[in-house]
Amino acid sequence: MLAVLGVGLAVGAPFILGSHESFAGLRTVPVHLFLALAASAAASALGKAGKQQLMQTALGLRLPFVRTYGIALVTDSAFLVSPLGAAGYGVNIGLLQRAGASWATATTVVGADQALDLAFLTVAVPVAIAFSVGPLALVVPKANVPMVVGMLAGAAIVVGTLWACRRKVASVLDALCGRIQWLGTLQARWNTFRQSVRQQLGLLMTGPRHRFAGLLMFTALQWLPRYGVLWFVLLELGHRLPFGFVWAVQAVVLHAALWTGIPAGGAAADLALAAAFANWVPQDAMALALILWRFATLYFPLMLGAAAFVALTWRRGSVMPATE
Repeated sequence: MLAVLGVGLAVGAPFILGSHESFAGLRTVPVHLFLALAASAAASALGKAGKQQLMQTALGLRLPFVRTYGIALVTDSAFLVSPLGAAGYGVNIGLLQRAGASWATATTVVGADQALDLAFLTVAVPVAIAFSVGPLALVVPKANVPMVVGMLAGAAIVVGTLWACRRKVASVLDALCGRIQWLGTLQARWNTFRQSVRQQLGLLMTGPRHRFAGLLMFTALQWLPRYGVLWFVLLELGHRLPFGFVWAVQAVVLHAALWTGIPAGGAAADLALAAAFANWVPQDAMALALILWRFATLYFPLMLGAAAFVALTWRRGSVMPATE
């Protein structure tokens, strides 16, 4: 039910931004643009599958790449249609077990996958913003340049201050968590997650260099097309914005929208992106851009996931799960 709600809100969001006439522009969108958007979705899943294939092989689990690719497609669909993307982890683990992996192997692969994604985005988003400051100054109205610089400087000061005072902040949070039960529970879960991330990253870092390079390459292939597709759509519609700026805004907005609890960040992500680019893209054009963006990041991935689910279900009895 929530999945239907999330997809429905994503479909309806463009109607809030533009009139029905703006959707007539869909008839003028060339077929090759839809093919390029579909290819970006397939390439993103290919990156995820390649990354997991490398980790599975390192742990002794040898699956045909086509099967791993199908698992990646179904897992992405589960992330999209569940609140906070929570179902994706369980689905990924379950499908790996069904393919022959033990529980330990499946959880290690999924945990390392998420750790690598977190590390990549933690580094890539600030770098993308930093490289977009210069080009962004060319498209921001002159009157707004001091405001933008001031916001970036303020954010840098806040981050620097928190880092310098991190030990004092940590001690205050520890004392607070000791007094409030639910905060203490949340802190324990965070510490467990942090330790797991460190372990998985350590596993990746201690492997052969060529494998680590391959993991980075496939991680970039997974996330660059997914978060770069909006930039491509806006460019095709005649709105040229810095790639790093659009990529970083989409990454932050889409992840933040997931915390609303609505699957795929339905409506919340769309309206937030429209607000973020309101100074450069008119509402009617943004409505059309969001339809195309959702085709690449939601509608077509769900179609791919449904097809992969049917294929994996058909082959369900071909490989029996391993036992501990």
